[in-house]
Amino acid sequence: MKNTPYRCPVCKSELAIEPGAGLKCSNAHLFKYADGTSVPVFASESNDVNEYTISNAAEIHDNALRWVFKTFSTSEEELRENLLSRLQLKEGQKVLITGAGAGNDLPYLAKKVGKSGTIFAQDYAGEMLLSAVKRSKELYGLSDYDIEFSISDATNLPFDEDLFDAVFHFGGLNLFSDIAAGISEMNRVVKDGGRVVFGDEGLAPWLKDTDYGRMIVNNNPLLNFSAPLEHIPTTARNLNLSWDPSYCFYIIDYTAVKNPLPLDIDVPHVGMRGGSIRTRYFGQLEGVDPDLKEALYTAAKRKGIDRVSFLEELLRSGLENNKNDN
Repeated sequence: MKNTPYRCPVCKSELAIEPGAGLKCSNAHLFKYADGTSVPVFASESNDVNEYTISNAAEIHDNALRWVFKTFSTSEEELRENLLSRLQLKEGQKVLITGAGAGNDLPYLAKKVGKSGTIFAQDYAGEMLLSAVKRSKELYGLSDYDIEFSISDATNLPFDEDLFDAVFHFGGLNLFSDIAAGISEMNRVVKDGGRVVFGDEGLAPWLKDTDYGRMIVNNNPLLNFSAPLEHIPTTARNLNLSWDPSYCFYIIDYTAVKNPLPLDIDVPHVGMRGGSIRTRYFGQLEGVDPDLKEALYTAAKRKGIDRVSFLEELLRSGLENNKNDN
């Protein structure tokens, strides 16, 4: 069996090509190809019907995009170049686009990574993804580019960690079953130092309580969403939050770093209180009589040391005396 770049979304083991069947892992999880294609199907669509799952989804999506560009006085090329420039892609790199839809971003991504690079295009909606497969060849002329398609779940991606130089998502994030998991997965599969860029409908907060904001939210309730900053990984660096076009779609871009933010919690504070981040956070004690607290502060000041050091000195002495008494 020939190994593939995919990993089993169930058990996370390697997947290999099973001739005449699909992709199979060592634990016998089998993922078939979509009919008449070599596109692996890792996830089946739910019974929920939305704009991405109906038979003419790609055409409806194109109509909606044209409305957006005309309404907000921009163009598809201007918007996509603006978004994709944040990925900082170079020729020969490997990029993942989640929620690829009908593949509108593919020609722009192909231009950036070139024929020596690789694009992985993923979507949960099979109808949309298969439209992207067809368009990539017949409409965009990308037959000579290395593009891997999969029907899969963006909240449980079928890839190893640290695989991609960059990950991109625009549109549809608000409809994820678990937005936090979707962001976490993008961060998981990107390399240390790689770029993550994603966005969706979400009006800038200072415009929500205005006629401008009320009109467009009334027209599309999804615009009432807010940028999901609470789900950003704590290790993210150089994060930017912006809105485009016309402050109606939030865009978050950052550099994915795997190491925690630098923090030395043992640097002592200079001053009357003393202590450190560690002692102030992990070393909090029960409350004491207010008069006793003030007496302790006064004694520490009289002795010329900070409160934490004085209190620790008293506690150590008391514990030692208690130990000797026993």
